[in-house]
Order: sequence, then C-alpha cells, then structure tokens
Amino acid sequence: MKNTLEIKWPWEMIWIEYADEIIAQIKEALPPNHEIQTHEIFPGIKWDRRPIFIVDDDTTGQRILMNFEKMKRWKKTKFKVPTMKVFKDNAEIRAMMESDHLAECAKYNKDGSLK
Repeated sequence: MKNTLEIKWPWEMIWIEYADEIIAQIKEALPPNHEIQTHEIFPGIKWDRRPIFIVDDDTTGQRILMNFEKMKRWKKTKFKVPTMKVFKDNAEIRAMMESDHLAECAKYNKDGSLK
C-alpha cells in the first residue's frame, strides 16, 4: 500500500502499554493554554532512546514531529516547548525516516561496531 509507512530504525513504534504515560508527559510539557492541550493525540512513533516523537493529532488529522531535545520559547513567555513540525503527508515522513536511517547506519561498520 502506497500510504502505509515502513518504520525504519532508528525510528520505532511505541509500546501501546506506554501510550497514556507518554501522552501525559507531552501534555505536561506544554503550557496550560497551548492548543494541543485540548487535542486528542497519540504518539505512535518515536526515535529509539531519544525524546523525539511523531504524534498523530486526531483532532486536526495532522501528524506532528515533536522534538524534546530542541526546546524553544513559546509565544514570548517563560515556557519552553518542544520544536514541532507538521508534516504535509506520509511521503514527507517516509523521506525523513529514510534519511535518518541512512545517517544512523553510516555510523556503524559491517560488524556492528561504531566507526
């Protein structure tokens, strides 16, 4: 299927058992009046061992990259929020995952050791 995403390392699906906990952590990290506070979200994909998520926003139908490693000031307030990028479509996500996959694989030798 053309619209199906193939998840490639370093990206991975989150364990469904942790979804509610991750949703709570995301919402806790956002200011109380941030628009996503009222949205139904699901962080289905994450970067292995890093706090970077691809979140499905079921309220808007968008997919959002939320990077908690790169925080930025929110609307000239004291709050810092993760950088966010709204994807145009699955092709954009697919291209990002492929690029990340190739970049991470390039860090290793054929025997699995780091270069």
